[in-house]
Amino acid sequence: MPPTTKSRKATGTKAVKAPSTVYIVGFAPSWEETPWSEPDAAYWGMNNLHAVKDAATKPWTRWYQLHDIDKHHPDNADEHIAWMNGSKVPVVMWDSPLDKRVNNAVAYPKNEIVARFGGYFTNSVSWMIAQAIAEGFTKIGVYGVDMAQDSEYGHQRPSCEYFLGWARGLGIDIDVAPSSDLLKSPFLYGAESGGPMRVKFGERLEELSKRKNTIDGQLQQLQLQSANLAGALEDTRYYLRAWSIGEITDGPEPQPKETAS
Repeated sequence: MPPTTKSRKATGTKAVKAPSTVYIVGFAPSWEETPWSEPDAAYWGMNNLHAVKDAATKPWTRWYQLHDIDKHHPDNADEHIAWMNGSKVPVVMWDSPLDKRVNNAVAYPKNEIVARFGGYFTNSVSWMIAQAIAEGFTKIGVYGVDMAQDSEYGHQRPSCEYFLGWARGLGIDIDVAPSSDLLKSPFLYGAESGGPMRVKFGERLEELSKRKNTIDGQLQQLQLQSANLAGALEDTRYYLRAWSIGEITDGPEPQPKETAS
């Protein structure tokens, strides 16, 4: 089992200063903005983030793999396992059972966490935040976890925000990457009319709508011109055929010349 709050503070009889800050790091571009140089901080990575350029060299203190490795990493399972074994940091996994291929695997305390926090877990990050709360960290940073509403991870966002709110309610300092959608709102509902961001996007929508309407009008005009030309071509072919019967027999019917488009 990963260290509890108590065991983080002591090893044997020698007191060890426990990290007060933990950074939970995902795959989104903001992972690079993580404050890597903080001496009093723990760094938790996940899944195959180590395969991202330069990520493997970061000062990881714990790794999370809460998926079926063969199912979720079919193309690089062996490489993934080899990296975790060589990382020398605890790899948190489910214990049903622990994957024996991972030498440094430790069990996630699922029963303990669910008993305290309930069952609103829709992603690995939520499990990680809950464990960080349980272990007594006084600051939780989340980087590389954007979960934009219109992305494939958008449905996972509420669970993360739920646990971040739980942490903040306990007085834990929360640090979320500025570019992340987590805990972001464009304005204070009921207290602001929308703020500069809403005005900016409102003006942008108006500008784009006008440009689209202009293009749509031009397109309609071009379609009308195309239809008129098609009619004129058909009329010309009709009259050519009609006037050529029995009178012009010494050559093929003229064809319109193709023009380069």
